[in-house]
Amino acid sequence: MGLALDKRVLRIVVIFGVVSLLADMSYEGFRSILAPLIERSYELGAVVGIGEVIAWGLRPLTGVIADITARYWLLTITGYALVPVGILIAVQGWPWLAIGYSIERFGKALRSPARDYLLSSIAGKRRGLVFGIHELLDQVGAVLGPMMAALAFMGYYGLWVLSVPGAFSVVALLYAMDLYPKTAMTPKRHSIYESFKGGLWPALYVFLAGTMTANPIAIQEVAKIILSPSKAVLAMLYAAAMLSDAAAAIPLGALYDRAPRAAALLPPLFGILAGLAALAMGHSVVGIVLASLLSGVAIAGYETVARAMVKGGATGYGVFGLSYGAATAASIIIYSLLAIKIGRMIVI
Repeated sequence: MGLALDKRVLRIVVIFGVVSLLADMSYEGFRSILAPLIERSYELGAVVGIGEVIAWGLRPLTGVIADITARYWLLTITGYALVPVGILIAVQGWPWLAIGYSIERFGKALRSPARDYLLSSIAGKRRGLVFGIHELLDQVGAVLGPMMAALAFMGYYGLWVLSVPGAFSVVALLYAMDLYPKTAMTPKRHSIYESFKGGLWPALYVFLAGTMTANPIAIQEVAKIILSPSKAVLAMLYAAAMLSDAAAAIPLGALYDRAPRAAALLPPLFGILAGLAALAMGHSVVGIVLASLLSGVAIAGYETVARAMVKGGATGYGVFGLSYGAATAASIIIYSLLAIKIGRMIVI
């Protein structure tokens, strides 16, 4: 089985990837500095927890709305438009930070099921490769965003600049809509039940695997508690995870198209290794960097292999998103608590 994609489909997928690249520069850049901006761990947990509940918890609802109304493009465009709005509010400081972050996360919930359905509708038998290409470009933005944030911390410009790429993502999305095949844009109302079934098993898979994976934000907490690095270094640790995510996305996606079962085993394996590295080697810079890189590979698998497993309409992607969000929240809580215990043991 070759890796070739129809040229028009490839072009659309790449543009969708550029849309995510630009949006990620905004919101992943901001997410990378949540730990240094919010000094108290319980406040960080509250802001991130509420944001993740919004971003992931509402996805089944937005997926159902997308399938019932068939307004996939409207929901996708509106969701991306909320990225710069949320960031501009968030950079005003507390409590606007929590409000703006929640708005940006709501935009994520609004667009993701509809966007993933639009991508899957043109993927054919190359679902893994399509999501791999999208994830690669998505993570390029996730690497550039924390770098932008680090430069902001160094005083080169204000944090408001993080909103600019997000605004351009909407322009790129409108271009993708213009190129999208008109036959594929015909409104379809999917069976909610069948769409739900199409996302159920991938949802169970990603919950079990994702809970075992040390999330990059949790790894930042380990570094903050044990190593006390600068804010810029914390942002760069997040960028390292996003970089390995980008590098692994296409290989994992292409592997899924050839050997789905083998591809499904790799993300949880790398996730467990990331957790072991963070807990056993978290006292050293090498250990924290290694954990970040391993975590990025695991995330690449969840964003490509697991997304490719979903079949049906936007509801299936919404169910998948809810499960993935629950796993992310559980991972952050578990590893943050373990990091605090490790930090106390080292001090003693």
